[in-house]
Amino acid sequence: FGDVSTGTGIISSHTYAATGTYTVTLTVTDVTGCSAQSIQAITINPCITNVNLKFYIQGYYTSGGLMTTVLQNEGVGASAVNVDVVTVELHNSTAPYALVQTTTGMLKTNGLLSCTFPPTVNGGTYYIVLKHRNALQTWSGLPVTMTPTTNYDFSNAANKAYGSNQMSMATGIWAIYSGDINADENIDLLDNSILETGITNFDFGYIATDLNGDGNVDILDSPVIEDNINNFIFSAHP
Repeated sequence: FGDVSTGTGIISSHTYAATGTYTVTLTVTDVTGCSAQSIQAITINPCITNVNLKFYIQGYYTSGGLMTTVLQNEGVGASAVNVDVVTVELHNSTAPYALVQTTTGMLKTNGLLSCTFPPTVNGGTYYIVLKHRNALQTWSGLPVTMTPTTNYDFSNAANKAYGSNQMSMATGIWAIYSGDINADENIDLLDNSILETGITNFDFGYIATDLNGDGNVDILDSPVIEDNINNFIFSAHP
C-alpha cells in the first residue's frame, strides 16, 4: 500500500510475505496540496490449514520406526518413501460428532502424513479421524484445536487414539490396527473370508487384502488378521 496519486485515486499495491496483522497508512492529497492520512490495521489470514500427522499401520510396520514401501511393492509407482493414501477427516467435538471436513494425504514410510484443510477450521476443535483401505477407522484420543500449522502424533502413546485403540509395535511405538477389509469398523470373520478368497485366487497388486503390503495376498497376511479377530478388535470412537 502507499499514497494515493494526486487526482487519480489509484492505490499502489504491496505484497506481504507472511500472515499476521499489519499497520497501513493511507495518505490522500488533493489538487490544492491539502492532504489527510488514515491509519488502519489489517489482518492477513492463512489460505490453508496445514495438518501434520504421525501414525503407523500395523500390517505395514517393519522395524526401527519404518513401514514397508507398499505402493512400490504393489506396482503403483516407484517411490521409495510412499506407503499409501489415507483419508483424514475432521469431526465436531460434540454430539453427534458430525463430519466437518475431509481430505487425503500420502503416508510416508516414517509414519508422517501432511495434508491441508480450508482456513475456516482454524480455531475450531475437532476429532481427527484416520481412514485407510484395510486399517481400522481410528479417532484421536481427544479433540484437537486447529491452528495454521497443527501437529498430532498418534504413534507415541496408545491413548493418542480414542479408547487407546492401537497395537504396540515396539517400545514407545504404536500403530492403528490392520484387517478391517470390508470397512465395517470390526475386524472379524467377514474380513477373514475376503482374505481367504484372495489367497485362493492368488491375488496380487494394489488390493486391500494385501495386509502386509508386500504386493501379494498369501498366508503371510493371515497372522495379523487372525490375532485381531481373536482379540475382538473393533473401532472405538464417541
